[in-house]
Amino acid sequence: MIVQRQVWHDYTKYLIADGYGSVQVELYEKEQNFGGTAFIYGLYVCPSYRGNHLGEALLDQAEFSAKHAGHKAVFLEWEEKDSPKWVLEWYMRLGYKEVKSDKQGCLLKKELK
Repeated sequence: MIVQRQVWHDYTKYLIADGYGSVQVELYEKEQNFGGTAFIYGLYVCPSYRGNHLGEALLDQAEFSAKHAGHKAVFLEWEEKDSPKWVLEWYMRLGYKEVKSDKQGCLLKKELK
């Protein structure tokens, strides 16, 4: 797994990837409009590798990067137009809780321990 750290003027981004999937997490010093300081997005696993725990490993690394940088929670969004319902259910099994929802999807949060 490759973890690339990019430092920008107002946040740090981690791009986490292997040959069959990737995820990104942005870390901010100040609370953002989503209600926190760490936001995970762009999780993708090639369809032929789904079900092999790669998505969980990528999320674990994104969460670890946030926790290691001092963040207490991470947020992510699930949108119905982009992801099937089983993805939302999978996030929930991994400890994410719904904090806000509308017709298009929901904002999820996971406390980092």
